[in-house]
Amino acid sequence: MKAFFNPRSVVLIGVSRETGVGAYNNLEMMLRYGYKGTIYLVHPKVPEILGHRAYARVADLPEVPELAVISVGRDRVLPVFKECAETGIRRVVVISQGFSDADEAGAALQEQLTAMAREHGVRVLGPNTMGILNAFTSFSTGFVDIARDPSPPPLTMVAQSGVFQVGYESFTHRVGKAVDVGNGCDIDFVDVLEYLEDDPQTRIIFIHMEGLKRGRELLNVAARVARVKPIIILKTGRSEAGAEAALSHTGSLAGEDAVIDGAFRSAGLIRVRNMIELKAVCQAFLSFHGIGGPRVGVVTATGACGIMTADACEDHGLELAPFPEAIRAGLENSRIAWHRLRNPVDIWPLGMVTGSFVGVLKGAVRGLLADERVDAVLCIAPAMASPMHRDLDMVAAAREIQADNHRRKPLALWLYGGDQATQAAALENEAGVGCFDSIDEAIMGLSALWRHERYKMEPRGGQDRFSPLTPPASRPALLPPRPVILGDEARSLLEAYGIPMVPARLTEGVEAAVSFARTEGYPVVLKIISDAWIHKSDQGGIRLHVGSEEGLRRAYHELGEHFRAVTPSAVLDGILVQKQASGLELLAGVKQDPQLGPVIVAGMGGIYTEVLRDVARCIAPVSPEDAGSMLRSLQCWPILSGIRGQKGVDLAALENLLVSLSRLAMDYPEIQEMDLNPVLASPEGCWCVDSRLVVWTGA
Repeated sequence: MKAFFNPRSVVLIGVSRETGVGAYNNLEMMLRYGYKGTIYLVHPKVPEILGHRAYARVADLPEVPELAVISVGRDRVLPVFKECAETGIRRVVVISQGFSDADEAGAALQEQLTAMAREHGVRVLGPNTMGILNAFTSFSTGFVDIARDPSPPPLTMVAQSGVFQVGYESFTHRVGKAVDVGNGCDIDFVDVLEYLEDDPQTRIIFIHMEGLKRGRELLNVAARVARVKPIIILKTGRSEAGAEAALSHTGSLAGEDAVIDGAFRSAGLIRVRNMIELKAVCQAFLSFHGIGGPRVGVVTATGACGIMTADACEDHGLELAPFPEAIRAGLENSRIAWHRLRNPVDIWPLGMVTGSFVGVLKGAVRGLLADERVDAVLCIAPAMASPMHRDLDMVAAAREIQADNHRRKPLALWLYGGDQATQAAALENEAGVGCFDSIDEAIMGLSALWRHERYKMEPRGGQDRFSPLTPPASRPALLPPRPVILGDEARSLLEAYGIPMVPARLTEGVEAAVSFARTEGYPVVLKIISDAWIHKSDQGGIRLHVGSEEGLRRAYHELGEHFRAVTPSAVLDGILVQKQASGLELLAGVKQDPQLGPVIVAGMGGIYTEVLRDVARCIAPVSPEDAGSMLRSLQCWPILSGIRGQKGVDLAALENLLVSLSRLAMDYPEIQEMDLNPVLASPEGCWCVDSRLVVWTGA
């Protein structure tokens, strides 16, 4: 990647002969951006452009450049690329569009480009890309004139669209380096992250992602990099389309975006949902170098904004710090004895009484920053344009406060009024001070800092949890050769992994059912087993609380008659007779994600599964700690743990079930979806009552 970001020489192929306004000439833009390396041009029809000699062919160049930038029409890309490869160029940026981003013909061209690159050992960025921007070395490959930051920040942008380079001020505010992976036919997010991990000029990484490729590899690298450098990610296309074709509860509940969200969180990525949050989070990491905890002290010129801040803290996982009692005497004034301070610290009345709002502000902020129970301070203050309010100089106040902020706790500011933009700009490069456009954005930024710190403090045991999955050489049970496996058919497989099953038998006649009930005891449950009856309860295919032999015979007959009446052409596999068990109805399941592998799902089960949608998800493998976290994240957690004097369920048994289910899913990647629903949980243990597996058979 070094030759992409900092080439000593570059050849531009496909440069426009036009220059100036409307030409979109990447040579002109490269020169304007300040590139000092050697530039070669290849153009068959003109001898020079902007004073640079043009060669007719790549083979005519006096040396082999480190990097080639191709900007010709898509039909000419492959011949030009081949010429570059045969000349010895090993790094190529393909700006040209019209490949997999366009039509089938373009997708075929991209496949040929990728194959040719691998054949010749060439690394390719693109196609359909703006390429590279590096403010540190004044290098840019794009065809749009982009302002270079004269003091490049340690933020590197990795995007899947050129708009992020062109309009970086609107997305991340500032940028030091940027790479547009475009269609990602070769160079992708994994390659770039591996390079940025050790890049000394990169302290913060922002990723814009439309589609996830090499999912587990990406997460594995990201989990390692995020230990030392925050990775902010904007994943667009939050679609549930992947769940529309699901054949099970688990499939519909997994949800593509919900799975990705959980995976990102596990890997330490800081996900942002929109442009506002993106800019706020980038501003926080650019301004601050960390945060010690979630406790925020708030100094405000208005009580209303203090309430808004309290709401924002709750929304984003922060909390208001306790008010430092040691500073009360130095701030409160006997002339307004009614004004008692707390956090948020409303200082406007004190400012009016003392005649120095700024003086009170400085004292309050210094007091909060000095307290060990305060991890960051948000200061809300007016910045007025009128000369009548020249006393409200927040720039000088912030600088004085920072001079005493020896622990370098984050000092966030929201300034309001006509002069806020000017004063915020004056504090742009003040170390440890961050000016935000709203209270919510300030809290979003501080919250992201804390999420990153929490991830860094987590044990490193799961660092390789996203490594590629490799099925074992041998497996304890064979799957029946069917695309859908129901109920008792999966018993031997589940029991092989220690998943507890309620005693049951699939019967083809009532006498077998009676024999089972005599052995296991009453009451029992009867269930119709058929591919045509997926949701048995909805179709009237279950009889509960069957307490006697007479009742069993009657219920068995009724179920058979009901099945034949409702679905006369369907095949009845049999009627399952099952020992009646009791407990809280839960669901556990598996959904195979094409990029991330098996996803383990747990939540409320029974007939209300898809109504309540109280679900937790985790990428396999699932550790006991992961399983515990999944259960604690459920809305039904108070019921699981015990509420109002009732005993909670056997949590260890539930955790073991999820861990075992994870091992099973990893060993059998052909299982696309699996439902264990319901799983009955009680203080004495948990038992799987019913199951449904959807298997890829290769057909």
